[in-house]
Amino acid sequence: MEVLPTIALTLGDPAGIGPEIIVKVFQDEILTINTRILVIGDAKTLEKVAQEIAPEIQIHSIKTPGEGWYKPYTIDVIDLNNVSETLPTAQPSAESGKASYEAIQKAVALVLKDEVAAIVTCPINKKSLHLAGHPFPGHTELLGHLTNSKKPTLMIEGGSLRVVLVTTHLPLDQVTSEISEKKVLQTIRLTHDWLQKNITEVPRIAVVGLNPHCGDGGIFGQEETEFIIPALKVAQKEGIQASGPHPADALFARAPSEKYDAVICMYHDQGMIPIKMNGMGVNITLGLPILRTSVDHGTAFDIVGQNKASAENLKLALKTAGRLSQSSLSIK
Repeated sequence: MEVLPTIALTLGDPAGIGPEIIVKVFQDEILTINTRILVIGDAKTLEKVAQEIAPEIQIHSIKTPGEGWYKPYTIDVIDLNNVSETLPTAQPSAESGKASYEAIQKAVALVLKDEVAAIVTCPINKKSLHLAGHPFPGHTELLGHLTNSKKPTLMIEGGSLRVVLVTTHLPLDQVTSEISEKKVLQTIRLTHDWLQKNITEVPRIAVVGLNPHCGDGGIFGQEETEFIIPALKVAQKEGIQASGPHPADALFARAPSEKYDAVICMYHDQGMIPIKMNGMGVNITLGLPILRTSVDHGTAFDIVGQNKASAENLKLALKTAGRLSQSSLSIK
């Protein structure tokens, strides 16, 4: 009988919807039969939410992954016991930021020791993280720090589309200064290597420009000629099938029919908008020594405690982590 890989699922910000969507995941008997899920976080927080919305769910506190029962309607949780009963919900705080960080830190430690196969992260709140003294822009940079990785890169997979971002959480007026030939080439190489390992032996990658009409020969900007085209030429000499730069608006209009394995975008909204219009997306971090997926939404403080949060995106992130962890040694 094939042993399923164990996936570590972090609680996320305990003041957000993370605890609710986790409990709802464990109401899905088929998912929990097909996926070994280990939650990292505060057991009391999960127990409180389960009592309110899913009393059939049992919380099983453990210390190591090997102690898990991994059966339907049971949440195996490595209890960090780091959330007080007075934690304010639906708002940022240093306490919730600290709890978020500690859950991620523990999950990373487990996967680096090969005690779990991958991690899936529930949403964190950046202000909470900063209040707790961890001034990272988001999960990507935090995971890079915890794994001593210098090139963490965000990819989003949604339906038949994969988008990789050269820059992530930056003010728009700072994007131009962060675009360089080195960074574009680094992103192309990371994308190619990940696709080769997980998807296909010969990936097809499209690279979009930064400016409207790819600068139109320098009329609308020089980034294409100075940085993006030189990076593409180097990648192509290395045997990477990367094309571009393509105007983003035209590229995404035809991307499904062109069947690119991934599209590299220069900044956050350039890639996230087409992904989210294509349906639910799953975040996958490239450039790490571990496998990590995540939901593509935030903590949703506006609906906390109202039993309105959907767990479908989290289910997709868990299924993706399970699929990738099982298939990483073979080419699809």
